[in-house]
Amino acid sequence: MSKPEPQTAVHLAQAVEAIDAQFGEGFARQNPELVASLVQSATIEAAVATGYTAHRQALGLAEKLGGDLCETLRGLKPKFFG
Repeated sequence: MSKPEPQTAVHLAQAVEAIDAQFGEGFARQNPELVASLVQSATIEAAVATGYTAHRQALGLAEKLGGDLCETLRGLKPKFFG
């Protein structure tokens, strides 16, 4: 079996800790489906957050490039239209 990704291992440890804190020591071990669903939920949440961050960065870059393009076209306008 391959080693889990570091973030997955963190999600697993946090899920077990949260479940045992809520329902009592050993409950996570007795309910692996619950652990799996919490790990899956945490992984999805992290992926969405990463996607959101990437989207915001791309949007910021697009806005900057759009502004730069407009400034360049304004500078070229007199050359084209006198």
